[in-house]
Amino acid sequence: MSSSFDAAAALQSMTSARSGVANSPLRDASFNAVRSLVGAALARGLDASIAAVGEAQALAERLWAQVRATPAFALGTPKAACGKGCGWCCHQRVGATATEVLYIAEKLRKRPEAQPLMERLAAWTGGRPCVFLIDNACAIYDLRPFKCRGLYHTDARWCMGTYAKLDAPIFGPAPSAEHQMPPKDVFDGAVFGLAHPLHMAGRDCPGVDFIPALKAVINRPDAAQAWWRGEAVFPAETRLHDWFPPVTGRIKPGKKRR
Repeated sequence: MSSSFDAAAALQSMTSARSGVANSPLRDASFNAVRSLVGAALARGLDASIAAVGEAQALAERLWAQVRATPAFALGTPKAACGKGCGWCCHQRVGATATEVLYIAEKLRKRPEAQPLMERLAAWTGGRPCVFLIDNACAIYDLRPFKCRGLYHTDARWCMGTYAKLDAPIFGPAPSAEHQMPPKDVFDGAVFGLAHPLHMAGRDCPGVDFIPALKAVINRPDAAQAWWRGEAVFPAETRLHDWFPPVTGRIKPGKKRR
């Protein structure tokens, strides 16, 4: 993250502008930093472009850590109810970019505990919760998609009722849908910064439904190379059409979009 970024100033600007509308300094900073990182990696080819996902994860986490360390966040943001052992947010569909899925698949295959996790994934036939929710904790927490990273609700009862579709305990005030906006802005900016350079270069990098998309490529070590060649490696039904429109043709070398 550039040393010129001022987390406290960004939070102050968000507060005055009511973040969640059109402008968010945090989302813009994250988007621009990740877009620059991926754009540079793209020029170095496939391996660098996939590895850039891990670098983008680390960059966004550093930005989020900077935000959490500010007095403005500590004193002005409602406390999140999230913690290990909760897991209610894992009862929903999660979107991820194509490169996130390819990166996670590559890393997961190499893990000592990969076999039982891949078997769980192979046995998955749909539905919720997430296949990687084991004992109410994420089994791939360090690899999880950006969309998982930015979700911090203040009332676990709301998550229980909304995501898991269970009757929340009746006590106190009604469950609140309030959530922390700063992490959402950081990681939403990162996920679109990840896809944007690829999309603008004519490489199809759609948003996909994470679990079925990962299942489609987990046993295909050649999936990234096939995707780089322009082949469709994810089932059409996994594509999230509200992220980016499909890329219908490749840009020829040396030619730029207008």
